[in-house]
Formats: sequence, structure tokens, C-alpha cells
Amino acid sequence: MRQTILAVLSLSAMAALLTGCGGDMVLLNSKGPVGQGQSDLMMTAIYLMLLVVIPSIVMALWFGWQYRASNKDADYKPTWAHSTTIEIVVWGVPVIIIGILAWLTWWGSHKYDPYRPLESDKAPLTIQAVAEPFKWIFIYPEQNIATVNEVRFPEKTPISFKITSNFTMNSFFIPQLGGQIYAMAGMQTHLHLLADGTSPAEGYRGFSANYSGYGFSQMRFRAHSVTDTQFAEWVAAVKAGNGTSINAAAKQEVVLDQAVLATLKDGDRSKHQIEHLIERAKAAGDQAALAKAEAMTPFPTKPHPVTYYSSVEPKLFETIINRYMSNYHGADHTANAHGSAEHAAQGE
Repeated sequence: MRQTILAVLSLSAMAALLTGCGGDMVLLNSKGPVGQGQSDLMMTAIYLMLLVVIPSIVMALWFGWQYRASNKDADYKPTWAHSTTIEIVVWGVPVIIIGILAWLTWWGSHKYDPYRPLESDKAPLTIQAVAEPFKWIFIYPEQNIATVNEVRFPEKTPISFKITSNFTMNSFFIPQLGGQIYAMAGMQTHLHLLADGTSPAEGYRGFSANYSGYGFSQMRFRAHSVTDTQFAEWVAAVKAGNGTSINAAAKQEVVLDQAVLATLKDGDRSKHQIEHLIERAKAAGDQAALAKAEAMTPFPTKPHPVTYYSSVEPKLFETIINRYMSNYHGADHTANAHGSAEHAAQGE
């Protein structure tokens, strides 16, 4: 009985969260066709599973009450052994539900394949996303500009994200627009998203959904969906070195190249690690180790400031990927992801 009560309380808490009582339920507040489709798929699967879960809980409570020790009027059938009706229900219903879930999974995995381009009358906008420690860099190859911890795009326009990492594995995620996809060094993954309308002034929340170190919690950015006119004005302002006229809190820089990229590293170790290294070096009397430890900077405790770059070194995104491909002797080190070719061959 205790387990049953706990199950009921857990389901009640889950229901409260799913209805929005738990705070910012962005997964159920989708702002694009991909996010909405994935949200509908998730809720459909939950409702189908509840067709089994709810009756099971009700019957567990009813049986516990009906056949309690103090109930002398309950039927006692020590020779009962089989019921065809019960067998059909307890096996048939789950089999049907599992069959429906299997079809939904197959359909959804193709319909919302992150590599699959979205159908639209507008041409897609390509944005290259790079996971850096501990920030996100967005390169616009067609506009020849770049940003840090902010991405802007026009509403109702397909966005083709090409994603990689310049350190350990991360996960690129804008919950209100669609599912996450991994960012891995030496590889290029793809994600196609679209926003149905303009975003609030603060934009949509974006972050890394994969733990990647002490500064991981600061890998947050804002995604702004704006009108075509606003996007064109923003691009022109950034290229002219006047991006702060659009976002006064941002920093404006001139060019993003490999030399600048190397300086964007946020911290060397956590604050506690640095303190430990200093104490150990002092205890050992190692002046060289002490100087090295004292020169270290701690990982950030807040996100890297939004930064705009008026221009970008040509093929910087490909250079970042190829940096990790040097061990593949004799291979073609261009940054064309094999996954793109596979999906293109499938006509997607």
C-alpha cells in the first residue's frame, strides 16, 4: 500500500509540473514547428502510457481495500485459476499501446530528424555554432559576421545550424524551438529549426545540455527571433562595428580569427583547484609551480558577455574541425560531415 500511495503522489507531482505549476516549462511552450511536433509526440506517448498506469493504480487501490483482512464479505475463491477475459485485457491492451508507440517512434524519428531540412518558401539561413570553454560562438558564413552567446535569425525562416566543438563534447539546445543535438570536436552535426514568430525581448533560452566541466553551467545564450527587417538592420550594424546600437549590453569587436579565438578561453581551473595547487606548491616550496598556479584564472561564475564581430576569418569553422582530424593520415580533412551525404542520398 505504501508503494501505491507513493506512486499516486509521484504522478500527482508530475501532473502539476506538466501543467506549468512547476515554473518555466519550456518544453510545453514551443515556438516552432519542430518543437511543437516533438512536444505533441511526447504528450501523446505519455497519454498512451497513462491508459495502463492509471487503471493499474486504481485497481491496486481497489484490490487493497476490497480484500483487506477486516472485510469478511469479500469473495473467497481459492480454486480460481484462469480468466480468458482478463488475459485478453492485460496482454492485448499493452500490446496495442506498444504497437502504436512503436509506429509513433518510427514516424517521429523521420519527421523530426535534425538533419532533415524544413519545408519553407524562404531560403534557409546557415549558422555555424561552435562550443567553446565555456561559451557558444555563432558564425554567419553568408553575412561574414560572428557573435558570442547570442544568436539572431529572422522569423519563419528555416535555420540550418552546423555544430561542432572546440573542446570536449557538448549539447546544443534551444528547448522552445526543438530538441538538442551533440557538439563534438572534429565532427559536424546538423540541426534544422524554425521560429513561428518573433521572440520576447529577452529571447529564447539556449544552453548546453551536456556536462562538460566546472564552467558548464555558464554555457548559456539567448536566441532572438526577429523580423526580416530587424535582422537586416542588426547584420548591417554589426558589420559596421555598431552592433551595440541594437544591443547596448553587448561588446563590439573587429575580427574573429584563430588568434582571437585562442584568447577567448574562460579560465584554467576551478577556484578550489587553483587554491589547492597554490597550497601544495607552497608546502613543497616549489616556486615554479606556485607561480604557475597563481597565474591561473578560475572558471567563470557567469556567462561570457555577448560579443559581436564585424568580420570572420575565412573558413574558420572548417579550420576548427580540421584541427582535430590530424590523426587521420591520408584522409580528406574537409569539414563536410558524412551524415550530410547520407541524408542527401536519402533525399532529405
